[in-house]
Amino acid sequence: MSEDIDEIRKKKLADALGKLDGDDEKEREEILESLPWSFRFNTGTGFFEILQEGNVVAITQDNNFADQVCEMYNRLILIKETFTEEIP
Repeated sequence: MSEDIDEIRKKKLADALGKLDGDDEKEREEILESLPWSFRFNTGTGFFEILQEGNVVAITQDNNFADQVCEMYNRLILIKETFTEEIP
């Protein structure tokens, strides 16, 4: 029974990973909202804040860098949760 649940969870995570590369921007945004890494612009300081689960962990002046960091960490989380048992 738990093997079936693990397979369903892995399939959902793999689907989420696929939607990040998809053309549907709405689906992509839904997936990104459910992941722990994000960034925002702080109008008071003029910096982009990189957030992990709502907590500021870094700041940068480059929005592309903030986007790349969040994208990478979110993808790594999905990959890890999808393939954990297969990676030694």
